Amino acid sequence: MALETRDADLLLAEFYTLDLSQHLLSKLPFPAAKNWWLGLEDAHNGLLLLHGYGNRQIGEHKGIMAYTSETGELQWEQPELAFYGVSEEGVLAFDTELQNLALLNANTGTILTKNVSVGNGAQQVAAYNAIRSQDCIYPMLYLQGEAYFTEVSNFVQYSLQVSPVKGIEYAETDKYVIVSYYAENKEEKLDNWLAVFDLDGKLIMNEQIAHTLSGIGSDTFIIFKQKLYFIRQRNSLVVYSLK
Repeated sequence: MALETRDADLLLAEFYTLDLSQHLLSKLPFPAAKNWWLGLEDAHNGLLLLHGYGNRQIGEHKGIMAYTSETGELQWEQPELAFYGVSEEGVLAFDTELQNLALLNANTGTILTKNVSVGNGAQQVAAYNAIRSQDCIYPMLYLQGEAYFTEVSNFVQYSLQVSPVKGIEYAETDKYVIVSYYAENKEEKLDNWLAVFDLDGKLIMNEQIAHTLSGIGSDTFIIFKQKLYFIRQRNSLVVYSLK
C-alpha cells in the first residue's frame, strides 16, 4: 500500500509504503524540499507512480515518475506525459501534443502504443479497476436528510444511544457492518466514531477515531482483504482483522 501525507502550512509532503503482510511502514527517501511538487497517482507492480506539475498555479499534472516501493529508487520517468490510469496492458498517459493517450510498459515506461483514444482508454482503466478493486470495499457516504442516513442513524441511535449528525459512512462484509458516524461534543464540535457490528446487530467495537472536528470527511475507513484500515486521531494507522 502506498500513502501520501501533506502539510499545507510547511509545504511538505512525504511518501510511504506499507508492507501489508508485516504492517511495516517505510518512508521513501525523497528530498524534502522537492516533495511538495510531487503527488501520488497510483501504485502498480511494486512501483509508486508519482506526478509532477506543469502549470503549478492551476495544479496541472505533468510528468510521470515510477519509484520502486522497496528502495524508493527511480525506475523510469516520462517527463512530458501526464498520468491517466492503469490498464491490464500497462500505464495509460495523456499526450498534450497529440491530445490522445499513450500506452506505456508498466515496468520500463517505454511507449508501446500511441494515439489511444481517450474513450478507449477510459474503458480499459474502468475494466481493470473493477478487477483490481475486488478485494477492496469503500464505504458509502450518506448525508443528513437522505433516506439511508435516517435508516442507519436510527440503528446507531437504538444500539448506542447516540444521535449521529451531518453524515454517516456505511459498509458491509459477509460477517460485519461497519459504520463511521459523527456526534456533537460539549465544545459544539464533532467527534468521529467507528463502530463495528456483527450481522445480528451485536456491537463488536465502538472507537473514537477523531476529536473536535469542524466538519465531516469521507473515506474515513476502508476494508482490504478482510482487514479494516483507518486513521486514529490523525496520527496512527490502525488495522483490524475482520475474519
